[in-house]
Amino acid sequence: MTQLNHISRYREVANVMIKHGFGFLFDKVSLRYIFGFWNTKQMREDKANRFTRPQRLRMALEELGPTYVKLGQLLSIRPDLLSAEYIFELEKLQNSVPPFAFSEVLKVIGDSGLEINRDFKSFNEIPIAAASIAQVHEAVLNDGQHVVVKVQRPGIDKLVATDLEILMDLSGLLEKHTAWGEFYHITEVIDELAEAIRSELDFLQEGRNADLFRKNFRYDRSIKVPKIFWQHSSQRVLIMEYVEGIKISNFSALRQANLETKTIAQKLVNALFKQIFEYGFFHADPHPGNLAISTEQELVFYDFGQMGMVDEVLKEKCVDLLISMMRYDVNGVTRALLDIAIGSQSVNREELRQDVARLEQKYYGLPMSQIKLGESLAELLELSVRYQVRVPPELSLMVKMLMTIESLVMQLDPQLSIVDIAEPYGRKVMLKRYSPKNVSSSAIEIALDYGRIFKQFPHDFENILRQMQEGEFSVNLQHKNINRITARLDIMSNRLSVAIIVASIIIGSALILDKSKSGFINQVPLVEIGFITAVILGLFLTYSILKSGKY
Repeated sequence: MTQLNHISRYREVANVMIKHGFGFLFDKVSLRYIFGFWNTKQMREDKANRFTRPQRLRMALEELGPTYVKLGQLLSIRPDLLSAEYIFELEKLQNSVPPFAFSEVLKVIGDSGLEINRDFKSFNEIPIAAASIAQVHEAVLNDGQHVVVKVQRPGIDKLVATDLEILMDLSGLLEKHTAWGEFYHITEVIDELAEAIRSELDFLQEGRNADLFRKNFRYDRSIKVPKIFWQHSSQRVLIMEYVEGIKISNFSALRQANLETKTIAQKLVNALFKQIFEYGFFHADPHPGNLAISTEQELVFYDFGQMGMVDEVLKEKCVDLLISMMRYDVNGVTRALLDIAIGSQSVNREELRQDVARLEQKYYGLPMSQIKLGESLAELLELSVRYQVRVPPELSLMVKMLMTIESLVMQLDPQLSIVDIAEPYGRKVMLKRYSPKNVSSSAIEIALDYGRIFKQFPHDFENILRQMQEGEFSVNLQHKNINRITARLDIMSNRLSVAIIVASIIIGSALILDKSKSGFINQVPLVEIGFITAVILGLFLTYSILKSGKY
């Protein structure tokens, strides 16, 4: 276990979490032998009274530094894992930090094989943006190309590696010792988030993402993606084309530049659905800081550290869900939601169907132009959290992206209906699914699968018979509540034993007194002692029954 390698950081994480009221996490995983003794219930009263738990979680993550801030930001786009109040609070996490010194910029660039005097005609020492992982400088290459240089913060890779090891250890213990940790496979969730953070630290991966995104939109003149200069880029330094533009949320500047906001909204929504339905590769963090409008009225995308992918199977399931929602088909929505879900956990389908019906009633009768698609999908994801239905992280990313775009569109063009624009894209997916080529391909795959089953059946059946003959065949039966039933039986048997002992003491003491001729025994108050003992045991038994509430 890596705990002993990072003991000081473990203590720091534990102390910050305890200070903000999350010591119960460490109580559950029993890590006192690492951190020493503490009172995990101790917390500043003013903080407990003034701040909610989601607010305290945000403050704890901010205090713990870059890795945990990034973790919180990634969790804020996962409504399948956290409720709305946590999502709302984690969205406030800011990634901006003071810039690091230019001398350190020179060192990182030098370690990557570049030299400012040799490779750049000019280089602005003052960064145009600074974040927890990197900062960005404006520069000009020797050939006159105007670029931006993204430089990774020194030492961030080691700090992130340490924190991720700690998170993986803690998640493993929580999965082992808590029911919710086991259900949500918390180690898999942390592993997904860790992979996303590592991906953001690899600027070469970000460059590949940008290249693929630009390739997808190479024939779309309404979309602009900065070019990557690979000959100068490395894992810790990324050099991109400088593309000037007006921030998409700066509505007054857009109007002053005579840019039509309705046209911008249309381009934005079309780009959204093309990413999902046509390419299956989408920008997972399209907040206003990563979107701009160029002087050529192109929609400019920046920052390709967080991307999502959708395969054909998930794409078709999402279309089924959207179609059922648009038809107000409660059974269809319930069926589609469970079809998308990961795993085979037991769900009360009827209760889920009733809650879906209540949710559908909220939108019933509204014109499509007034329905917020992202908001309605997010409410379905909240419902899945309530019923502990795990959904693919890609769906959560899509829903969060949709909500971000939807909020921008509402300000750019309130009359634009995202549902109406989504319909033709969904229709294309359905037509592709039922095209003669796909139908015949599916039929061939099914026939081959059944062929393999029938071909393998005699061999498998022979193995089963052989195992039965040799006494090796066994059936493993598990009852989910057997431990609970066993515990209750133990309690019942213990209470019955106490009751028998009480009765025996009373009867035995009375018989001994009645039959005894000994003077010594007559002098000892056996009846009184027996009755007092019986009363004490009887009161203890009564208390335990009343405390349990089972009477």
